[in-house]
Amino acid sequence: MKQKLTKSPLFLPLIFWCAGIIIGNYFNIPHIFIYAGFILILSLAFIKKVRTPALFVLILLTGISRIDFQKRLLQNPFSEIMQKHSRIQQKITGRIISEVSEKDQRFKFLMELESINNKQISGRIRLSTSKQDLQYGDIIETIAVLHKIQKGSNPSVFDAEKYFYRQNIQAVGFTKDNPKIISNDASIFQKTIINIRKFIVHRIEKRFPANSGFIKAITIGDKSELDDMRKLLGRAGLSHLLAVSGLHVGLIALILFSFLKLIFKRNFARFLLIITLIVYGFICYWPASVFRAVIMISLFLLSKIIQRKADTNNILFCSLIVITAVHPYQLFSAGLQMSFMAVFVLLNLLPHIKLLKLEKQDIFLLSKTKKLINYVLIMCFSSFFLNLFLAPITIYHFQQFGFNGILGNLLGIPIMGIILPISLLIIFLPPISWLISVYHSAFSFIMFLFNFWSHFAAQPPLHFDFISVDLEQAAFLYLLLFSGFLFFSIKKIKRKLIFLFSFVSVLIVFILTFPSSSNYNKITFFDCGLGDLALIQTSEGKNIMIDTGPTERTSLSFGRSALPYCQNNGIKTIDKLFVTHAHNDHYGGLESVLENLEVKSLVITDEFTGRKVWQRYQDEIDQEKCEIILITDTISFFYDDLTLEILHPDKDFHHENINNNSIVILADFGEFEVMFTGDLELEGEEYILQRYADFLPAEILKVGHHGSKTASSLEFVDHVHPQFAFISTSIQNRFDFPHSQTLSTFSYLEDKLFISGKDGAVQLLIDEDMVFIKSFLSEKKYSIKIE
Repeated sequence: MKQKLTKSPLFLPLIFWCAGIIIGNYFNIPHIFIYAGFILILSLAFIKKVRTPALFVLILLTGISRIDFQKRLLQNPFSEIMQKHSRIQQKITGRIISEVSEKDQRFKFLMELESINNKQISGRIRLSTSKQDLQYGDIIETIAVLHKIQKGSNPSVFDAEKYFYRQNIQAVGFTKDNPKIISNDASIFQKTIINIRKFIVHRIEKRFPANSGFIKAITIGDKSELDDMRKLLGRAGLSHLLAVSGLHVGLIALILFSFLKLIFKRNFARFLLIITLIVYGFICYWPASVFRAVIMISLFLLSKIIQRKADTNNILFCSLIVITAVHPYQLFSAGLQMSFMAVFVLLNLLPHIKLLKLEKQDIFLLSKTKKLINYVLIMCFSSFFLNLFLAPITIYHFQQFGFNGILGNLLGIPIMGIILPISLLIIFLPPISWLISVYHSAFSFIMFLFNFWSHFAAQPPLHFDFISVDLEQAAFLYLLLFSGFLFFSIKKIKRKLIFLFSFVSVLIVFILTFPSSSNYNKITFFDCGLGDLALIQTSEGKNIMIDTGPTERTSLSFGRSALPYCQNNGIKTIDKLFVTHAHNDHYGGLESVLENLEVKSLVITDEFTGRKVWQRYQDEIDQEKCEIILITDTISFFYDDLTLEILHPDKDFHHENINNNSIVILADFGEFEVMFTGDLELEGEEYILQRYADFLPAEILKVGHHGSKTASSLEFVDHVHPQFAFISTSIQNRFDFPHSQTLSTFSYLEDKLFISGKDGAVQLLIDEDMVFIKSFLSEKKYSIKIE
C-alpha cells in the first residue's frame, strides 16, 4: 500500500528532533540559551495561533539538549587526565564490562575503572592482556599502560578518536603484569546473554569450520573474521547480506512466529516474539540495523495485539526517534543512515512503480509467468532505487557505490532466505551426527550456489570506487534525488514547474561546489610507522609514489595509511612508483598497492632485482601494463613544472650495505626542492657530497634511515640545509629511532622538524609563489614564500 508521507504524524517531529541533534553536535550552544529557549517556547505554547510552531521548536530544543547531555556524560575526571597525559603507566582497578575476546593470543575487553593508583576514579578503557580465564564481571587489579586515543594521523583515515569518544571510551592500553582477579560482580542478565553468544559461537566454529566467519556475520553480527568475502560481496552489491539487517531479523521473526503460533494463541505468541527479539538484539550487541528492525517489528506486533492499524511510516519514524534518544550519536553512523534510508525508500518510493496486473481470466501458466516477471521487476527496481538513494551515504562514508546489486539481489536475497534458516537449524540441532550431516550437506550445496552467484554478480563493471563527496555535497545529492522523485510523482503542472526549478537550482549549486582540478602540486609524507611512504600529486594530474611502507601486518601499512587517502581523492593510478631499496619497511606495501591501484611504471634499482623478494613480485606484475624501469645511473624524469632528479646510485657506486644503495630523489619544482633519501647512510651521503654537492640544497629533507645515527652527517645536512625536515618513524620502536644524535643535528629547526610518530602525516601544497605545510596530528601549520 502506498504511504502518505505528509499524513504521518511523526514526520515533522522527526525532522525537528534530528535537526536539534545535528545542531547540538556541530555547535556548542551555551546552556543558558537552551534553558531560556525552553522557557520562552513554553510561554508561547499558551497562545493558540503559535502553539503548533512552538511545539516543533520545543522538539528542536529537546534534540539539542539531548546531545548536549550526552556530551556532558562523556566528560569525567579520567578523560581530563588523558587529555593532559598522552601516556600513563599506573596500577589500576576496575570491572570487566564486556565479553572477553581473543585474537593472536591476546585477550581484549572493556573495563570500567574504579581506581588509579589507589585513588577512586571512574572512566572506561579498552584493555588487552595475555592472561587467560578472564571473564565478564571480573574485578581485576593490574599495572597497565594507558594511551590517549588520538585522531587519525593520516588524511582521510578512520577517526578512532571520534569513534571511541562516542562509545564513551577514554583510553586504550595493555597490562604490564598478570592481572589479579579480586572478585566477580556480574549482572545475571548480561552474563546469560554472553554465555548464549559464546554457545552460538562455539557451535558455529564446530559445525561450520569452513564458513564460520560468514555464519557469525549473518547470525550474531560478528564480522571480525571476514576478509576477501567482504570485498567480493561489496562488488556484487550484496554486502548488506553480511550485516544482521532488517531482512535477517524479519526472517528470524517469521520463523519464530510460525513456530510459536503452533503452541500458543496468536497474541501470546506475538508477545513472546517481542521478548525473543529483544534478547536477540542483546546477543547481537544492538547494531543500528538490528535496533531499528526490532523496534519496528515489536511496534507492529503491539499494534496487532491491541488491534490498531499500523502506519509503517510512523513505526519507522518512531524507531529512529527511540534509537537516537537512547544513543544520539547513532544518527551520524553509516549503519543507521543506510538502514533508515533503505526502509524509507521501500515504503515511500517503490510503491509508485506500476507492475503487471494479474487478471482473473489469465490462464494458469500465464499468471505464473506474470508473477515471475513481477518478481524480477520488483527486485530490479528495488535494487536500482535502493542503490541510487543509498549512493550519497556509501560515497560519503566508504568512497564507493554500485549497481551490481540489481543482478546480485535477484538470487542473492532468496538464497540468503534459505541459508539463514538452515544455519540456525544446524546451530541449534542436538548433537546427532547423522542429522547434522544431512542438513550440512544441504547447507554446503546452497553455500556453493551463493558463492557462485556472488562471483557472477561481481563481474559487471557497475561497481564504482575511489570517489568522494563532502557532507554538503551529500546533502545536495539528496535534494536532487528527492526533487527528481517529486517531479515525476506529482501531476499538477504548476507544482511540476516549481520542483523543476528547485531541481535545476540545486544542480547548479552542486556543480559550483564540486571540487575542480587543482592547479598546485601536492606532497604527502604519510605516517606509516617505522617505514617510508610518500605521494607526489602534480598540477597536471600525475601521481608519483615513493616507497610503499611496511607490510600489511602492521597497523600503519599502506592499506591503513595511504589507501584511504587515495580512495577519498580518486587516485586510482600511480604513474611512477619508486621503491628505493630492498627492505620491507619500504617495499612491504607493494603487494597491496598493486592489488588496489594501477601502477604504470615501477622504478627500482638493479640491485633490487638481484634479491629473492623480487622473484615473487616479478610473477605478480603484468609487465605489459606496468613498465619496469631500472636505475643503473643518474637520470631525470620531466613533468610540466616538476623534475625528478635521481642523484643516487650512479653507475660507479656499489655497496654491500643495502641502505646505501637507496634511490635518492630530488623533486625540483623550479625554485623549491624536496629531497627524498630512502635509508641512505653516512657512506652514501659522503659519496653524493663528492659527486653531486651542487644538487643538494633543498628546502625540505626527508631524513635518511628514520633518524638513525648512521645517517644525517653534519656535513651532509649542512649542504642540504633544509628549512624543514621529516623523519618517518614511530616514536616507540625497537631501534629507538630517532636517535638523540640526529635530533641534535636538526635541533636548529626546532618545531620545523616533523616526526611522523608525533606529528602524523605532513602535507605540502606547492603553489606558484607559496608553499603551505601542515601536519595532521600535531596540527602545525607553516607557509614559505618561494623566491
